Amino acid sequence: MIAKQKVIPLVFILVIVGVLGWVFWGGVGVGGVKQPIEFPHKKHVAQGLPCTTCHQRVETDVVAGRPPIAVCMGCHAAMESQSPEIKKLKDYGEKAQEVPWQRVWRMPSHVYFTHRVHVTVAKVECRTCHGPMETLDYPPPRPLKTLSMDDCIACHLKVASRAKSNAPKEDAAHGASTGAPNWANNCIVCHR
Repeated sequence: MIAKQKVIPLVFILVIVGVLGWVFWGGVGVGGVKQPIEFPHKKHVAQGLPCTTCHQRVETDVVAGRPPIAVCMGCHAAMESQSPEIKKLKDYGEKAQEVPWQRVWRMPSHVYFTHRVHVTVAKVECRTCHGPMETLDYPPPRPLKTLSMDDCIACHLKVASRAKSNAPKEDAAHGASTGAPNWANNCIVCHR
């Protein structure tokens, strides 16, 4: 039988650890992001608009970027609507202010990731990493998918295998490499 003097401090420590864990990893400290406008991805995708219509930097830059107000107003400036969300959007546009979109997805600081290479070279679809955004009637408060390094490595190896099988037959006599492309398993490509 455990002495009462040992049980009380143990219970106290477990309660403190539980509260701190809840605050920092799943409760108060991580409430999710609230966007200034309830943007319906589903409605825009249903109209045939690809992600690149709004996230225009995805094919040319490291980051996809948040849509500038000019892009939004290109469609919504002349649109008559009773929607409170479109009214908010027009208010930003009339004041020539950018919508203060809040960042939801964030890579760890030690990871180098470029959208341009993944989208234009590897032809990775947005939903592969971001999840089914096209099904949402409102912005997600937190990422729809949590990615791990294993997810990234598995994808890199799959793309490398596809690239290797599509490459011309290699000539081992002339020193051609028969392994995966350098970026597939080279840590420094992603960890800089």
